[in-house]
Order: sequence, then structure tokens, then C-alpha cells
Amino acid sequence: MAVPLPTPDTPLSALLNLDDFERSAEATLKPKVRALDPRGAIMPRDTAGLTSLGPPPRRRHPLQSWAYYASAADDGWTAQQSKSIWSQVRLRPRVLRNVDGPVDLRTRIVGHESRLPFMISPAAMGKLAHKDGELCLVEGAGRVGIPYAPSNHASVAHRDLAAAARPGQTLFFQLYVHRERWRSEKQLAEAKRLGFRAVVLTVDVAIPGNRELDLRTGLDENAVALANAGKEVGQHVLAVATTAATIDASVTFDDIAWVKKASDGLPVLVKGIQCVEDALDAVAADADGLVLSNHGGRQVNTASTPLEILLELRRHAPHLLSSPSKLTIVVDGGIRRGTDVVKALCLGAHAVSLARPFMFSLVYGPDGVEKVARILEDEVVRAMKLLGVRSVEELGPEYVNARRVERLVYGGKL
Repeated sequence: MAVPLPTPDTPLSALLNLDDFERSAEATLKPKVRALDPRGAIMPRDTAGLTSLGPPPRRRHPLQSWAYYASAADDGWTAQQSKSIWSQVRLRPRVLRNVDGPVDLRTRIVGHESRLPFMISPAAMGKLAHKDGELCLVEGAGRVGIPYAPSNHASVAHRDLAAAARPGQTLFFQLYVHRERWRSEKQLAEAKRLGFRAVVLTVDVAIPGNRELDLRTGLDENAVALANAGKEVGQHVLAVATTAATIDASVTFDDIAWVKKASDGLPVLVKGIQCVEDALDAVAADADGLVLSNHGGRQVNTASTPLEILLELRRHAPHLLSSPSKLTIVVDGGIRRGTDVVKALCLGAHAVSLARPFMFSLVYGPDGVEKVARILEDEVVRAMKLLGVRSVEELGPEYVNARRVERLVYGGKL
């Protein structure tokens, strides 16, 4: 029999910030708090960590979702730093400015308008937290008017996600290039036909990172079916390790042109840029946008944080930050507060992207997704008014002091 997903004990109305969503999701989904008896009922563990019926059967409640959403490479240092480093940038508020009235938060990401200066990053296996999985993310993003990039390994077929989108809603197609290139070519052609508006080409997963929490909780033995795992659209693959093994490790900058051709000219955002040299190479290969990202700290531990990467571009290639109409720069990783968003925009990013907070919000369904976006929107508006500005176009480096982080930026020869 199917086992229902647990529901959070904390009411949605009580959640005040993005960290609250993480804590609620942890309490709801964290492994090693429940097991199943042979009849499928959820039973508490005793003080020894075992149920009264002995070790749990292999068919377990999908509580491994917490491990999947929260896991990071090795000891998680990079994931932690990507989040905490934003506090080292100081804001420089201006006073006696007229900030009465609405604030214009609109931005453009590879030519497509977002009502807010952030989007939802690709992350797989939404059904680990909600029965409707990524459909909740489509609905929530549509309500607030922001782009969403479903994972290539989403647990809902892309055709179903596209069908659920509102008229005019912006969805991007995230791609891991398959070893059998014809499969990716078919997916890209299908993405164009379905109305996806750009390709997010993820390039930092030549091999999977060492995510020990996934290994400890046996995620690959219990993963939900994935609907878009590099097979025919709509087919299902169960094990995450199997899908990871299909990723082509031979992809180079030359393949950006191949992606554009296969998608019939969709703009390409290259996700996983972690140094200025690769940023310049991606632009030379005709990328339309760059997503500065260390994959949520899930790939190479002790890699630079997205904020450091942004500052590296500011130091060595500031022309890349000049205009989103020429090249869109998106910062992905560690954003948890509206002040973080504002700091990224002040330092030259054109938008930011978030994954984990939205995945944690799935325990509340589309209402949770919407509330994460609304909380972040309110925090951005408040921060901007307290800085003395009413438009994201007014933000600039004069509103921040990033000296404490600039000392970490690469200063060698290019």
C-alpha cells in the first residue's frame, strides 16, 4: 500500500523567514525519526533507535528526502560558507530619500521579464516532499511571476509541468548532457516545442560529488521515480546513481553551440561557472547568461562561494556585469534573506536563484512555495527602502562595503 507523506506540524502562517521553512521541513522529513511496521503504519522509535518490531523493512517511508535536499559534499563546509558569507558584506543605507510608494523589483533574465529579482533553481525529486512534486513549484512560481527551471531529473514529466504553467509563464529547461547525445537533442527539441524559454546548461557535474548524507540514508535504494532522467520523455528511472551515470563528462564550451542548435535557438544560461576564466570562455562560446554556482556546495568541497565568484568577475572582467540585455549574470547559492539578494544586485548580479528554500517549502505544497517568494519579496522591498532606493536599477556598489570578502578573491594571473 502507498504510504502517505508526513505533514508539517508547524502552520504555514507561523513561518516568518526562509530558515523557518528549513526547520519545519527538517522536523517533518528528517530520517531516523520514524519507521514502518509490516502493515505500513508509521511507528516511533524507542530510545535505542529501534522499533519494537525489530529493524525496519527495506521498503521504508521516503524520509530520505531530507537527506537529499540538505546534503552537501564531504563535510559541507562550502555549503555552509556559501550561506554565511553574505553576512560579511555590510550595507550602507542612505537617508532622507523619498522612498514613499511602490518599489520596482522587475529584472530580465536572458530577455525574459521576472517580476522579482530572483528565480527558482533546478533541483530534482520534488515528490520526496509532496505528492505533486514539481507541479507545486510551477504553480507557486506562476502566482508570483518568477521563472522556474525544473530539473532535468524532475519527478514530474516536463510535458506535464509545461501543461500546468499559466499563460505566459516563464519556464527554463535545465539540461545535463546525456552520454548518448541524441537523447539530449530529443529533449531539447521537445523543450522548445513545449514552450520552455531558455536552456540552463549545468556544467559542474562531470561526476557526482561525495554526498555522504545521501549514502548514510540509503537514498539510491529508496529514491522516487524520476520522470526526466535522460530517457524518453515521461519514462521513469528509480536510482539517482543510475541517472548520474548517464551524464556526459566530455562536454566542453564548444557544446554551447550544439545546445543552441538542438533547441532551435533557445538562449543558454551556463550554470556552474566558478571562476572568471570559465566565465570569459563561456561568453566567447556565445552563452547568453552565466549562473555563478558551486551546485549548492554539493560537488567540490572548499570551492569558492558564489559571492566570491561574483567579486572575482568584478575585479577581473567587470564588463561582463554591464547589462542584462548583453549577458545575464545570476548568482545561485546561499541566499536566505532579502538583504542577500540586494547585496548581490549591488555587486553586479542581475538576479539571484534559490533551490533549497523552495524545496523545503514543498511540504506545504504550492502555498509554501508562494510564501517563500512573498517573504523574500517583502524583505527585498524593506531592504531597498532602508537603503534609500525604489528600483533595482538604482542599486550599485556604493550601497555596500564588501572589503572583508574582497580579500578572499583570486588575485593571480589570468
